[in-house]
Amino acid sequence: MTTLTAVNGKNVHTAYVVGAWGVLMALTAASWWVGADHGFAGLGKNIAMVSILVLTFAKIFVVGHSFMELREAARWLTTTFTAWCVVLCLVLSAMYLAI
Repeated sequence: MTTLTAVNGKNVHTAYVVGAWGVLMALTAASWWVGADHGFAGLGKNIAMVSILVLTFAKIFVVGHSFMELREAARWLTTTFTAWCVVLCLVLSAMYLAI
């Protein structure tokens, strides 16, 4: 479990979680914006879908890193989780584009 420390009178863990929440909200807004109109910048439906997949896996990474506390886990576990996010995102994107 995370050890709570105070820096300049502020709880570091709370600040980290609030920051992660802000990143998740920004990624959600971005995926909503991309998905609202598949003519994303005139690039088409395929680019929009792959962009949504990338944003989704970025959210998965933030949740795992911040709220499942993988940032304090063993190095091999953090590396495995990051590799899983990247590989699965690439495989799903390639499968979508191949159809």
